[in-house]
Amino acid sequence: MIFPVTDPILVFTIIALCMLTAPVFSSRLRVPDLVLLLGMGALLGPNALNIIERNTAITLLGAVGLVYIMFLAGLEIDLHRFRFSYKRSLFFGVLTFAIPQILGALAGFYILGMNWSASILLASMFASHTLLAYPLASRLGIARSEPVAITVGATIITDTMALLVLAIIADSTRGMALNLSFWATVIIGMITMTVLIWKGIPIVSRWFFQRVTEESNAQFLFVIVMVCGCAYLSHFARMEPIIGAFLAGAAFNRLIPENSPLMSRVTFAGNTLFIPFFLISVGMLVDPQSMMTGTRSWLVGATMVVMVVVTKYLAVQITRRLFNYSQAAGSVMFGLSVVQAAATLAAVVVGHDLGIFDEAVLNGAIIMILLTCPLGAWAVNRYGRRMVAETPPISTTTSNEQRLMVSVSKPESAIKLLDLAFYLRNPKRQGGVFPLTIALDQNNTEEVVAQGEKLLAFCMAHAASADTSVTPGLRVAVNVADGIVRATREMRPNTVICGWSRKLMASIRIFGTTIQHLTETCPSRLLFCRSPKPLNTINRILVPFPPLASRLRDLPELARDIKKLAQQIGAELKIYVFENEKTSLEKLLQETKPSCKLTSTVSVTRAEMQQLLFSEIKKNDLILLPVDRRNGIIWTPALDRLPEAVVKRFPENNILVAYPSLPDIDTTTSDSTSAEQNDEFPDILPAELNRQNTLEEAIHRMTNEAFSDQPETAEEAFANLMSSMQTYPVELAPGIVLLHTRCGNLPHSQLLVCHHSESRTLPELPQPVKIFLVLLNSQSKPPEYHLKILSLVASRMLKVGKVTEFKSISSAAELCNLLKNGITPPADNTN
Repeated sequence: MIFPVTDPILVFTIIALCMLTAPVFSSRLRVPDLVLLLGMGALLGPNALNIIERNTAITLLGAVGLVYIMFLAGLEIDLHRFRFSYKRSLFFGVLTFAIPQILGALAGFYILGMNWSASILLASMFASHTLLAYPLASRLGIARSEPVAITVGATIITDTMALLVLAIIADSTRGMALNLSFWATVIIGMITMTVLIWKGIPIVSRWFFQRVTEESNAQFLFVIVMVCGCAYLSHFARMEPIIGAFLAGAAFNRLIPENSPLMSRVTFAGNTLFIPFFLISVGMLVDPQSMMTGTRSWLVGATMVVMVVVTKYLAVQITRRLFNYSQAAGSVMFGLSVVQAAATLAAVVVGHDLGIFDEAVLNGAIIMILLTCPLGAWAVNRYGRRMVAETPPISTTTSNEQRLMVSVSKPESAIKLLDLAFYLRNPKRQGGVFPLTIALDQNNTEEVVAQGEKLLAFCMAHAASADTSVTPGLRVAVNVADGIVRATREMRPNTVICGWSRKLMASIRIFGTTIQHLTETCPSRLLFCRSPKPLNTINRILVPFPPLASRLRDLPELARDIKKLAQQIGAELKIYVFENEKTSLEKLLQETKPSCKLTSTVSVTRAEMQQLLFSEIKKNDLILLPVDRRNGIIWTPALDRLPEAVVKRFPENNILVAYPSLPDIDTTTSDSTSAEQNDEFPDILPAELNRQNTLEEAIHRMTNEAFSDQPETAEEAFANLMSSMQTYPVELAPGIVLLHTRCGNLPHSQLLVCHHSESRTLPELPQPVKIFLVLLNSQSKPPEYHLKILSLVASRMLKVGKVTEFKSISSAAELCNLLKNGITPPADNTN
């Protein structure tokens, strides 16, 4: 065989063999695979064994690998944390550039005897750094830590400055005047490029992702095209392609969720193909024979290595002590910032081509690259593990196991529901994702079961593309709801994720029989999802918390899911809260991991919150509605109808409705519980209303009689009820309104049942009202008790409505008798 190898298939086979064996030997030799790939490139290259030429193909894939490193760095940076620490990134970026640049220029002039232009350009070569060891930090799980985040942010700053120095020296050597026109071109070009990438990529990508699914490879190819295009765009701003690639990664940060199939494809292509090609291509630049012929190469190389290690270490130590980072974190920052490759290669090649540098500087730069790459990889690998060990474990009040059951019925909806489960899934917690399909027990049961198995196979294939394992399940049942409930009791999931059909959304009542049955009987948390748009195109997650939401069952788990989803899809989180719960809810969400951008808006009344929410909803917003089960502590009819109102008003928006789990219920105590609820039901007082006997007069009589010895309290209660009627009356059903307040000290709750001979119009309601229920509770009782009584009254009214038409009720006395008797609906024999 004649070397170098020219057959393209054999060349690729040899390089692929290097990529295969490097990780295997790295674990046994305890050397980072990055170092082995560099060494293999040097050994196979034209300056050693000359097995492979560093031809156009190698250079092409190596250039793409360099761009890919910067793209992944921008893609994986925690933008929320970067927003809070950008000042630290700016400080460290300037410091890690200025110290090497100043000291390096002095060393080049006084030690190596270069002129000032060559000395300044030489210093810029080790003032910059390349995130070659970043994949190690990513594997150790510290990529989103603050020390790593500010180092990544500092990279773009120091590399931009170093490449700007390169552009200035190169243009000056070519005879170009460094006048106002030159600086205007650089500044305007940088601003234009940044705006085009930062604003343009989200717009174009959302348009594309909404029309092309992840099942094809089109989304991956779209990302590659956009990244390479942005990298090339850097040339127009007199910058290197790595700057545009980093900005593209940051722009895609919010569009490619971490646990999505698209992210798996992007990282797989980079870590398996492009980045190893870059490392091998860099190793091929080494010329051992040239290094051995003279001492100047070693002098230049030693000077550069000493200067880069000392100056980078000095910049890290100043930053570490100023920001109070641990020694391990500082060593990781040093390992990331000491590696020289990308900007160094660009500077030395340009300087050599222009005659600024000789062969000694070129070889010295290669020596610096070969020494700093393993040094940085070793530091990140060694001290990154210590940094992980120093990180305290996350303490949570909820179960450490996370089991997500996904009810699937069609391939189209199954993809969206599984993606939601993947985004919510925390791989650090035990559990898994369990796709479930229900085969209806009919005449063609075998055929339906076969279709269900095909659907589950489709789900497993989609999960494999996202690099996520799932455990599929199939149940045969007479109806979907019973099958889901039975599977829930067998599999014990924390959360059950179900979808809403478009047909169901167009119905007058948002919750059909299946969903209503699940909310009544399914013991696990329920998450109903309507997703007309891909989740990775969402800009904001809006969460309106109902009154007393801080007492909602499973609230810590809900907060964790909200934050996880926001972090995965890169969305801003905005919550709507009542003033008395703002502090507690904000504290819970801020303390819940992971971090994301959080804002809040305070409301006084439910009507004000709903009006504010509706006015702020935009087309790329996701609305997440925390609600409660019927008879739950915060359940109200208005809260029950909120999803219906949101869907009717915003049919094109993504909507999630979250129900808490059912409390553990002992069936042996059902009779006593019912008796207790009957004992707690308020005293009922009828009142017939007409033109002579108005509602205001009836309420006034009620409050005066309830607080006969406390006239001031009676007036306060009357004013509260009148305010309730004008601002946020609770509509139990069309034509029926509930007013309520807590005031004074009452031995027992009172319910005034008013029947109006003529309908009355209220400003906040679209339909006229004929029946008024006025509930008066004691201020001395806790808010939970008041909500419980509200729930009892609303539930009793709903039971009455199931056996009789409200419009057929002719008097207040008739309605009082129905409420007192505790009418229950007929038994459901559908099962």
